[in-house]
Amino acid sequence: MPKKAKRSVMVIAITGTPCSGKTTLAAALNKSIKGSSLISVNSAIKENKFYTSKDSEGTLVADMGKLGSFLRKSAGKAKGTLILEGHLLCELRIKGATAIVVREHLPTLEKRMKKRGYGVAKTRDNLVSEAIDYCGMRALENYDSVYEIMSGKNALRESRKIINGIQTNKTFIDLLGELAPMIKNNKKLAI
Repeated sequence: MPKKAKRSVMVIAITGTPCSGKTTLAAALNKSIKGSSLISVNSAIKENKFYTSKDSEGTLVADMGKLGSFLRKSAGKAKGTLILEGHLLCELRIKGATAIVVREHLPTLEKRMKKRGYGVAKTRDNLVSEAIDYCGMRALENYDSVYEIMSGKNALRESRKIINGIQTNKTFIDLLGELAPMIKNNKKLAI
């Protein structure tokens, strides 16, 4: 009896702070990789009602158990390249996935959050999370392979290098030094 051919599947989990550029990168990657598929975590939460409530700003509070189960099943059924995108991915373990943490400079992140209408507390919390590399540190706990890249024009190229095995150095980006000047210039951001 002939052996079954092994599936060649790659799962990429694109995570990072809200407004860092994850969605833009994931869409560009999906477009550039033939036969790939993309799952937006936020869309999956809404479409499948994987939430328990809303927070004070109206953001859905995810049911992480149901979300994780759904994403792991999706990864198990995937063919080719599956791209997962969402800031909550750093909190989940997806066996065999490679995590790409998208980083962004704090002033740029703050501008994007203001443009999206984030409140002061939510903006502050997300800026601090980015400064201390919360998503990167959590991803290291949940994934065997974690890379950090800066958002922007080189993000797609850098991600393709990671996916194709060309980039094997795992660089971590330090943005902590950007936080103190921002707090000094905007007292509302003070913790």
